[in-house]
Amino acid sequence: MADNIQTKGLFGRIINNPIALFWFYILVNMAPSFYFAFTQPVDLLGRIVIILFPLGLFMTIFSAFKNSGAWLLLCFPLMFLHAFQIVLFYLFGEDIIAADMFLNVATTNTSEINELLGSLLPSIALVCFLYIPPIVLAIRQWKKKNYLDWSFRRLTVLPAVLLLIASLVLSFYSTNKNTNTFAFNQDVYPVNALHNLGFAVNKWDKIQRYPQTSKDFSFKAYRDSIPSKERQIYVLVIGETSRADNWSLYGYDRETNPNLKQQENLVVFKDALTQSNTTHKSVSMILSDAEAENYNSIYRKKGIIEAFKEAGFKTICLSNQAENSSFIEFFTKEADIYKTIRSTDSKTLMTENHYDEELVTLMQQEITNNTGDLFILLHSYGSHFNYMERYPEKFRQFTPDNVGGVRKSEKQQLINAYDNTILYTDYFLSQTIKALEQTNADVAMLYTSDHGEDLFDDDRNRFLHSSPSPTYYQLRVPFIMWFSNQYIASNEKRMKAVYANKDKPISTNAVFHTMINAAHIRTAYLEKDLSLVNRVFNVEARMYLNDHDIAVPYTKMNLKKEDFEMLKKNNIKD
Repeated sequence: MADNIQTKGLFGRIINNPIALFWFYILVNMAPSFYFAFTQPVDLLGRIVIILFPLGLFMTIFSAFKNSGAWLLLCFPLMFLHAFQIVLFYLFGEDIIAADMFLNVATTNTSEINELLGSLLPSIALVCFLYIPPIVLAIRQWKKKNYLDWSFRRLTVLPAVLLLIASLVLSFYSTNKNTNTFAFNQDVYPVNALHNLGFAVNKWDKIQRYPQTSKDFSFKAYRDSIPSKERQIYVLVIGETSRADNWSLYGYDRETNPNLKQQENLVVFKDALTQSNTTHKSVSMILSDAEAENYNSIYRKKGIIEAFKEAGFKTICLSNQAENSSFIEFFTKEADIYKTIRSTDSKTLMTENHYDEELVTLMQQEITNNTGDLFILLHSYGSHFNYMERYPEKFRQFTPDNVGGVRKSEKQQLINAYDNTILYTDYFLSQTIKALEQTNADVAMLYTSDHGEDLFDDDRNRFLHSSPSPTYYQLRVPFIMWFSNQYIASNEKRMKAVYANKDKPISTNAVFHTMINAAHIRTAYLEKDLSLVNRVFNVEARMYLNDHDIAVPYTKMNLKKEDFEMLKKNNIKD
């Protein structure tokens, strides 16, 4: 391919000139830095540093040896990093590749990746346009041994070093307007991206060692009393990518919850925020007693399923999520019975699509086949992109929903398709409740979502979730509970507490404590002031787990003005 490049005229002189190629390699490697210089919330000196440092770095790299083409090929992992960063620019408009984003790649199944990549063609085309030509030219240069001479390299090294020194000195006088600090590992590309990659690799290693670090853990859980002679069934339903603002139960002007609004014994918690906008962290906290403030304890503890098992419950996990070697998989596989209906074919790497209502049929079968008291976990696929794949044809109420791509011009189609997923979630939950009603048991069900979603809501043009800087729409989630008549009759005090707490500000860290307290489970790990079925529930400052697993109060997060306006509009308190 490289030999077929025409080498006549001006173009030929350029591609045969090692000095021209030297500057071309530097230019394409600096593409993300140019973007950061205009978008990062830093002062003028900070913008200068963002340009000077990578310029000095790449000048040093490509002048270190005469074969600059070979050096470019050796820098292929770095160019892959550039490509990843540019795709994130397309999705989020700003921000560095977060450690969580690297982990998302490791824990996302191939089907989800394929669905997303098909909608990112403009950014992928730009990446190909930027990085395929220099790779081709580098191969050609290497084969032709068209090297830089020593005199040019010698003259380049000193300015490169001076640029690096200047960027270091100027960094002491630079400021990030959001943090009032400035650090290379936070504000200067590619140092910040590589720093986050290192953090992600270290965390992934700790996750993979979880079976060993947690093997001796026990909740020492037990039930000291059972409120009635009826069968006890407790159900936790974890949703996916469902934001409260598109639920009519939360004031949305479209009727997306026609079934749930008619449901008796349903309690809607109006002010709920997730503790993370990434699935692998949010769900792992929902499934355990780990929360933003003590997240690192998760490496040595087991999950909510284990607590119910110790207390004498038969535990069942039914999932419409593919396995992903994360805490989610570890916690769900603690169940006595574990089934997933979404598996990836090892040959084609494709995942067969399933609708969430299949979980209801499976749940009914397991309730029939397993006598005694049960804890059931349903992990749905909810509103995960690609939205059109999440609901059957009969739920295409909001149209047009044929999404042509991820771009703002498709905003209405994206919203229509997304709202259809919420409509289908309403049906799925109502069918779940209907099946539980038929058991005539003491039943308590809790549903919440892992996080919300951006849908090109404002001039930031954000889409999806997991952005390094979260938005209001990614944070506010639906949070509801349903109780059978039998449970209500035998748990008067707990029901009074539920209704007393339903309008209070809560976070998803309440799930673990609410569920085991609702089931009358005793353990030293139960925090009653985090249980929504307990009168001592206490409102505290809510926390968000940031990219480096540090708990940050929502009031001190770098939320944009638009996010605070939405929090105020919907009476979201902290």
